[in-house]
Amino acid sequence: MQGTRWPDRGGTLWPRDREVVREDGTTIRYAVAGPPDAPPLVCCAGFLCPDNFWRDIAPALARDHRVILPSYRGVGASSEAGGGALPTNAQDYALEHLIDDVAAVLDAEQVTDATVIGHSMGVQVALGLWRAHPQRTGSLALLAGPYRAPLATFYGSRLGEVVFPVVSSVVPALPRAWTRPLMHAMELQIAMPVAHAIRALGPATPDEGMLAYRHHLGRVDPRTAIWTARGMQRFDAGPWLHEIDVPVLMLVGDRDAWCPVRVGHDLVAQVPDAELGVVPGASHALPIEFPDLVLDRVRALERRARRTRDEDRTATRTEVRAHVPGRRAQ
Repeated sequence: MQGTRWPDRGGTLWPRDREVVREDGTTIRYAVAGPPDAPPLVCCAGFLCPDNFWRDIAPALARDHRVILPSYRGVGASSEAGGGALPTNAQDYALEHLIDDVAAVLDAEQVTDATVIGHSMGVQVALGLWRAHPQRTGSLALLAGPYRAPLATFYGSRLGEVVFPVVSSVVPALPRAWTRPLMHAMELQIAMPVAHAIRALGPATPDEGMLAYRHHLGRVDPRTAIWTARGMQRFDAGPWLHEIDVPVLMLVGDRDAWCPVRVGHDLVAQVPDAELGVVPGASHALPIEFPDLVLDRVRALERRARRTRDEDRTATRTEVRAHVPGRRAQ
């Protein structure tokens, strides 16, 4: 994988030493860690996120899981849509493409019935993965993320829905020489105090846990950022949440201004087999604030998923026996 035509934006926990090439030429880089015959688990990152939010969770899970960490198009070590170094078309960053990118990785690794963990935007990706590729999904662990347009509940207001269409039209039209400095601003020392002041992060967020994110964000193309955000805003799992047939865990922080607690309540009220956990003191950075709690709840989800599969197999065997010709149902 030498001599690629796009930059490696960094921020990875493990080297992205595997890749799949999509039909449109997009190269998706990913890493796999853990025993090859262990239960599969895939981490779906948030908006423009590298691996920083998985820094505590993924290594712990890799002891007894086959952990798969893909980089979305335009993020980390992956190419932009189409295989180039620059984004050219907003439609190529629709969330459905990101979902299919993850599915292509799972296809390449021959994964079925994976535990899918999504954080922030990754919640939408995880839900979409179940919808479009149900055979790849065994359970869903959803962390601090929306199931529909995030700006509908952003800071408990719909103001973002009014402002964003203007921003998403103006930014791509501006020269990169103007917009790139805005991305690099996240690397300034003042970025963390500002993030805390606007409640993007909480008191429990470790500053060092955000360093890789800030470094990475400064290397993401501004149009990739805006077009990916536009894809998030157009995604809505609400109409089919009631159809989800795998166990679901939803964790939200009571200090999360970006994904308020009521989003979690709304989701679990509609999903047949869902549990909600509200984490006191947690913000949108929940995975690096309370990793041990997340690990415990993910492992409990997997135990619940195994029981569900066992019960389904038992029910199927009972049904088959009941329909054997000449045999009475017991």
